[in-house]
Amino acid sequence: MTNLGHRHLWFMKHLIALLILVSITLGTIAPVRAQQQQQPAPDDVVRITTNLVQIDAVVTDKSGNQIKDLVAGDFEVLQEGKPQKIVSVSYINTEVTERTGLQTAETKRSGEKDQPPAPPSRTNSANAARILTFVVDDGSCASSYVGLNASRDALVKFINEQMQGNDLVAIYQTRGGSSTLQHYTSDKAHLLRVARKIRWYPPQGICNENNGDFFERARPTTFMKPNGDLRSTESDANRQSRGRIERNMRENQVVGLFGVLTYITRGLQRVPGRKTVFVLSDSIPLLIPDVETRGPAGNPTVTMTVDVANMDAVTRLVDSANRASVVFNTIDVRGVQIPGVITAEDSFTNLAGPDGNIHATAQTRAMREANNGIRQDGMAQLATQTGGRFYKDMNFLDVPISRALNSEKGYYLIAYQPDGETFKGPKFNKVQIKVRRPDLSVRARSGFMGVTDEAVLHKKRTGDSELYEAIASPLPNAGLNLKLTASFGNTASGSFIRTLLHLDGNQISFVDEPNGVKKGVFDVVAVTLNEKNEVVEDFNRTHTIRFPEANLEAINRNGLIYSADIPVTKSGFYNFRVAIRDASSRLLGSAGQQIEVPDLKKKNLHLGSLAVSEVTIQNGKPVMSAIEPSEGRFAPVSSLSQPAIRKFQPGSILGYSYRIYNASLEKSSQKPNLSIQVRLYKDGEVITEYPVQVIQLEPQTDLSRLSDYGYLRLAPQISPGDYALQLVIKDLNDKRTTSEWIDFEVVK
Repeated sequence: MTNLGHRHLWFMKHLIALLILVSITLGTIAPVRAQQQQQPAPDDVVRITTNLVQIDAVVTDKSGNQIKDLVAGDFEVLQEGKPQKIVSVSYINTEVTERTGLQTAETKRSGEKDQPPAPPSRTNSANAARILTFVVDDGSCASSYVGLNASRDALVKFINEQMQGNDLVAIYQTRGGSSTLQHYTSDKAHLLRVARKIRWYPPQGICNENNGDFFERARPTTFMKPNGDLRSTESDANRQSRGRIERNMRENQVVGLFGVLTYITRGLQRVPGRKTVFVLSDSIPLLIPDVETRGPAGNPTVTMTVDVANMDAVTRLVDSANRASVVFNTIDVRGVQIPGVITAEDSFTNLAGPDGNIHATAQTRAMREANNGIRQDGMAQLATQTGGRFYKDMNFLDVPISRALNSEKGYYLIAYQPDGETFKGPKFNKVQIKVRRPDLSVRARSGFMGVTDEAVLHKKRTGDSELYEAIASPLPNAGLNLKLTASFGNTASGSFIRTLLHLDGNQISFVDEPNGVKKGVFDVVAVTLNEKNEVVEDFNRTHTIRFPEANLEAINRNGLIYSADIPVTKSGFYNFRVAIRDASSRLLGSAGQQIEVPDLKKKNLHLGSLAVSEVTIQNGKPVMSAIEPSEGRFAPVSSLSQPAIRKFQPGSILGYSYRIYNASLEKSSQKPNLSIQVRLYKDGEVITEYPVQVIQLEPQTDLSRLSDYGYLRLAPQISPGDYALQLVIKDLNDKRTTSEWIDFEVVK
């Protein structure tokens, strides 16, 4: 790599102004797919049609090692207890080795004092290792202080120690609707920010008596006197009222969680392959307990009643997950415990009668032991019915996460012909897969509703609902290929998010108009959400573009760029989501990116508005090829190396521009004193690190917003691939440091 005058040749003043206008930063979102596979897999794992049903299954030995050499004769498939004709069996290997250098580079950088983290490697459809989803059930009435702390610690440890650089990961929480409109990312810094904010909060409403402990305070309501008489301390009306509250609490524990899981499952439907979801929860209750004290000895017994509403919710969720090839691995976050323990805060003083309740503690122990089984039963069912595992009695939750991932290195795809009665009604068809070898165990899905995939997927949807569904999906919609680039910007008028979208020209449709004119119409919906997923800005617009037919070939080749500035009035981390629909073809695309909007009033040093574009030499002077962002307009692409696309040829000159906010001023000269270091990364590993240099700024009109630029030449022998440029700025007056990075691609 050649450094071409790294303190930046002095550009002309009008070029400086142009560079300020084109300041764009990298987006962390990237197209996603299922696990990369060493042998080709079908587009869908689970397929349900009238003449073929495909089910995925994992087979392991007693030590948990996968068995990969079985054939059709080793399996038996039963539907509703009846043997089925197996059509085919194949083993799909999904084990992927992390790319060399990813962990080494990050470890190297993290060990250096005061060094910013290495940029995450760009993850796309060609190099994604795994798509992993973590759901922390902090919105349940049963959520515990210890359980949520254990969940937080496990996720932090997973990100730091187990997550590969080319994984795509999302962390969801069920409390207060905070799980909607999330997206998957390979950015460990962002995921750590999310994970470290997980904590127990005092619940409200019907859950307000929960104090975060393992068990709610014991309040026995019935007792038996020594003569065998059964007495109650509450009236029938109070008992009915208490029953309604407890029923609402159980529904709260299930409905909120299942809503999030259904949302995630829908988002994963279009992703091929087998997908892994971890559910970290204190309780998923599907039964209703009641204690009765009978007999002269007063032995307490617990009766169970099925909660029909919750059980129906499980059936619908399991069917949806099985069709989307989603596997739920559930983890009891309470770890090792003694369910029948009596604690000091338990209260037995409210029992009436001169003889007291001689069976109160036995009654409480019986209820707690029953409740422990009830809260775990739902977790076990959710896992086993989707082909996953239920993990319990583990205090360090990173252990079951590691074990589950080790078991998801491949699967068998088993196809059979269903009988004619399968699709005559929407009943749940139970499927059981057995292995004829007694030393092996198999994990597979429990079945499916008697409705074909075609009937499920082709429900009628309105145009608007389709567009908003795309923007709400946790994964980018792969119909229309979009590349989103968004960055923080600030002027005297306030802060904003500058956005560029590149549309693939091969996917765009146009209609003919008179006089050789082509017309395209695009619907655009975008939202900006804060960390609580509250919408702070949004817009919904329709744009029309017209151009001469002679320009069609260039647009088909290079595509279009859409640009807009979205104002933001408050600092914080934002999730920007956008969806575009081609009105002619009805093809949809969506993308998302996290954006940090700093609080500049706190005078923190901040580097932003980083942009890269190709530099050409004209009349002996360097000129950066760039475009001027236009508010809410589509424009043709003039060069693939401009800030929205960032594709460069070997040997080309890469120019970069940036802004520094809140630099301090020397007392004597009242001027900033800053240094810069440039690093070049490939696949997460530093390949070039330029020496630290003092920045020689050109005259500035606003010392609180410093504009600067530089350039470097890419070596003629540089290999094609994904790269990242990182700038590290240090304020030499007060030793503060800030950094920013942006990715680009080298192509031939």
